[in-house]
Amino acid sequence: MSILSRYILRQHVGPFIFSFSIISLIWILNLLFKELNRFLSKGLPANLIIEFFILSLGWIVALSVPMATLTASLMVYGRMSADNEITAMKANGISFLRILRPALIASIFLGLGLVWFNNNVLPHSNHRLSMLMRYMGNKKPAMRIEPGVWFDDLNNISLLVREKQDSASVAHVKDVMINDYSDMHSISTITAERGRIWANEMTGFLEIRLFDGEMQQITLKNMREFRRVQFSEQVFNFNVSEMFNTERPQSKRRNDRELSAEEMLVEVNSNKVKNSDKLKTMQEHIAVEFKKIFGDNFGLPMPIKSDSSDINSDVKVQLPSSNRQPIGLPIAAKNSDIARLKNKDRPVKKIFQEQKSLLTTLRVNTNGIKSNDRRNNKLMVEVHKKYAIPFACIIFILVGMALGTMSRSGGIGKSLGISLFFFILHWALIIAGEDLADRGLLSPFLSMWLANIIVGAASLLLLFLLTNETPFSEFVKQNWLKLILIGFAIEWVQNKFMNKDNTPTLLESR
Repeated sequence: MSILSRYILRQHVGPFIFSFSIISLIWILNLLFKELNRFLSKGLPANLIIEFFILSLGWIVALSVPMATLTASLMVYGRMSADNEITAMKANGISFLRILRPALIASIFLGLGLVWFNNNVLPHSNHRLSMLMRYMGNKKPAMRIEPGVWFDDLNNISLLVREKQDSASVAHVKDVMINDYSDMHSISTITAERGRIWANEMTGFLEIRLFDGEMQQITLKNMREFRRVQFSEQVFNFNVSEMFNTERPQSKRRNDRELSAEEMLVEVNSNKVKNSDKLKTMQEHIAVEFKKIFGDNFGLPMPIKSDSSDINSDVKVQLPSSNRQPIGLPIAAKNSDIARLKNKDRPVKKIFQEQKSLLTTLRVNTNGIKSNDRRNNKLMVEVHKKYAIPFACIIFILVGMALGTMSRSGGIGKSLGISLFFFILHWALIIAGEDLADRGLLSPFLSMWLANIIVGAASLLLLFLLTNETPFSEFVKQNWLKLILIGFAIEWVQNKFMNKDNTPTLLESR
């Protein structure tokens, strides 16, 4: 390694560690202000709260490393530009690429390390964090009730609150709605202006005391039978004894953010096999039904088997003495006629039942295929995310080199501000792409890599302008035709990867 390479790498170490510490601290403080009050109001022990923040470091590290890379690159190249070090290097015949190369190679190794982290450390960290949150919810069931979100952890009971204020032992709620499905013969809906929720660990009951409300009940057998009761105060007790489990929950089932890329690809392939089996089942059911209606081979010539006992005895088919077929009476017609005669005595009701059963089978399998496709989209988005975010380290080195040299400032404040803007832009593109991919409007690959493509293209353009010392306006005048062609290329990519219809056909589902 040359002296120049060692010098540039040494310049990056301090700013990177400092930026990583500051950015991680910002994430932790944001998490602290968001969650600490909720934890303390529930009276949770300090060791659980500390463990929660330690396990949260997994996703904090995954997000902080690319941003710290950008900030460090801005600080280093901005300071070198401000001190005319880059000018001196260029005067000695050292190109921009040579100045950039050490940091670029280091960012590649850093990105590879982050890929390993995302596939080996982050999934286990997220899984343990999920199990910890469930355990904390078991110790304090009222803690799991979120304002504006249906709480369905109670047996046959759904609970919704619009406002919630936690205290040490009681949760004060407003605008409460409870749907009770515990009675097989009726459905009850309870609403109240305010109430108190308290979990009694000794009795194993969740007590909900409501004020100024009413209960509406509808009988399922007779929908006209309606009962309405108003109350000023009413107490409802629900058995939640299974939630007060002193042992930590263990679950082998993980969501997409608790799996490595290899595990998700295994599930994707499994879902594809399931879709293929479902499609084959649908084709077989349709083929059987067509045979019932049109006969074997859908009316094509087919020899009659010697065993014709299943044909009605009163059906007689006179065959000609010669092997030649009579004019105007093809074998296909005779086969279909036989099939119709066989079906002559089938009750109409049975035929309708068979058709209804077929439609139900097709509908169930089609919904299963769509569900598996949606699941595969989510999984592939997470797979690409595990590689797209680490690759951003390389992109951000290019951005930092270009903007740092242009800004001629190595201050931490300005560098953090610029890096924050680009990180928000990058993250917004990832979030938007993830939403489009989950809805089937954009391919998972493009949804996760679009941010890197856009930011990377912009950084390469800036580096090109810096290398050739060309103003941006002059570049546009000289390359307007190329820019138009690039616009057409982007349009082609959109048409290629954007789905026109969110609903896949049977053949596309395969």
